[in-house]
Amino acid sequence: MTELIITEKPSSARKVAAALADKAPVEKKNKQSSYFELTHNKEKIIVTSAVGHLFGLVENKKKGWTYPVFDIKWEASHKSSKALKYVKNYVDTIAMLAKKADKFTIACDFDVEGEVIGYNVIRFVCKKKDANRMKFSTLTKGDLVKSYENKLKHLEWGQAYAGETRHYLDWFYGINLSR
Repeated sequence: MTELIITEKPSSARKVAAALADKAPVEKKNKQSSYFELTHNKEKIIVTSAVGHLFGLVENKKKGWTYPVFDIKWEASHKSSKALKYVKNYVDTIAMLAKKADKFTIACDFDVEGEVIGYNVIRFVCKKKDANRMKFSTLTKGDLVKSYENKLKHLEWGQAYAGETRHYLDWFYGINLSR
């Protein structure tokens, strides 16, 4: 059994891996993205990260510069922005590691945006409907170990739906009106 823990940013992945590792975690790379292999209480864990939002809302069928647009969908950020081309490396790494895992834990920031990031990674990259959820307020070893050992059995759905709703409203109201 292997558990995949996904954080919001690379620096957090390094801290989570160091905090949970029985011995020093082994850092590996896939393209530009790092991940860490370790054991915690003799259980195999892989820790990797997103780089913030890997997905954003885009028009489902772009028909030029029209408004209002209500037909939108989530899409990997690297597909809609050349400036975010590097995001593909993180998506590919998470997808590769997800194939090796049978348990999934989100360790993104415990706020609305962190929940949306984790939710999108779980459903679009890992192809899962739910995951465990670490809840912590600091990246100290004690807080991270306690958070891991008391992780929630599900995503924090209230925050996930609130965040997703905010993204939709930003599009429906903000983008449509600014056009």
